[in-house]
Amino acid sequence: MVGNIYFISMPYSNFKHAKARPVLIYKIIDKNDLLILPLTTNLKREGIKISTKDIEDGSIKKDSIVIVPKLTAIDRTLISGERFIASLKKDSFQNVKEKLCLKLGC
Repeated sequence: MVGNIYFISMPYSNFKHAKARPVLIYKIIDKNDLLILPLTTNLKREGIKISTKDIEDGSIKKDSIVIVPKLTAIDRTLISGERFIASLKKDSFQNVKEKLCLKLGC
């Protein structure tokens, strides 16, 4: 599951509305909660670029940006098998982890 991209209903930062968007599963916190990073096809956004060459299984239609630092905790029930989009190659996911860590100062 970690390193996979799913399509979910992602709340805006004001939590009043939500938008359906792809998210990358970054970490499993516990049996109920996950850390995710949203994706956008707006290549002008700050973040980590991924492309079709970064995909191991499934597909993305366009190059995307993993939006950093919008690391968000969600309930695992928001992710389901029929919403699976793709999975990143191990080295591509490692690259995301390293760049996120640099951004967050860990």
